[in-house]
Amino acid sequence: MRYVFLLFAIGLLAACDTNTDTMSSTGPAYVPIYMSAAAMDDIGLKDSRPTKKAGKIYALGNFLFQNELNEGIHIIDVSNAAAPKKVGFLKVPLCTEMAIKNGFLYTNNFSDLLVFNLTAPAGPQLIKRIPKVFPPVNQEYPPLFNVSFECADKSKGVVVGWELKNVTNAKCRR
Repeated sequence: MRYVFLLFAIGLLAACDTNTDTMSSTGPAYVPIYMSAAAMDDIGLKDSRPTKKAGKIYALGNFLFQNELNEGIHIIDVSNAAAPKKVGFLKVPLCTEMAIKNGFLYTNNFSDLLVFNLTAPAGPQLIKRIPKVFPPVNQEYPPLFNVSFECADKSKGVVVGWELKNVTNAKCRR
C-alpha cells in the first residue's frame, strides 16, 4: 500500500509542470485576477447593493448579516419580517466566512481576522485586526487540472481568482 501511495504522489507532482522555457500555447487559457494590497485594505460601510454570491447568514436581534463571498457582508433590517430592508453593505474584500458572538462580528480579510463591534448593528465599527491568522489559499494555479494558464506574477498583487480568456503564449500548464 505504501508503494501505491508513493506512485500516486509522484504522479501528482509530475502532472503539474510550469516550466516556462519549454511550453507555450495560444488559445483559451486561464488568466489570473489580481488585487492590490491597497484594495484588500479598503474596508468600511457602504450603501446597500444587490446580492450576487450569497454566503452564510447570521441573525442578531432585528438584523441579518449575509456574507457576499469575497466582497463583504450585507446588513438587513428584518424588524418588519414581511418587508426586510437592506440598510448597508460592509465592504470586506476577500471575506468568505463570518461569525457573530456576544455582539461582535468576526470575519476574514484574506489572511487577517477582523473584529467588528455590533452595538449599533446598522453601523458596525472595526475594533481589531489580527494579521496573518489564516493561511493564505494557494492561488498560484487555477483550480483545474490539464489546462493552460498565464503564470502568476506576484509583483501584480495577490491572485484572487481566475478567468478563461483567449491568450497568446500562455506558458504554464497544470
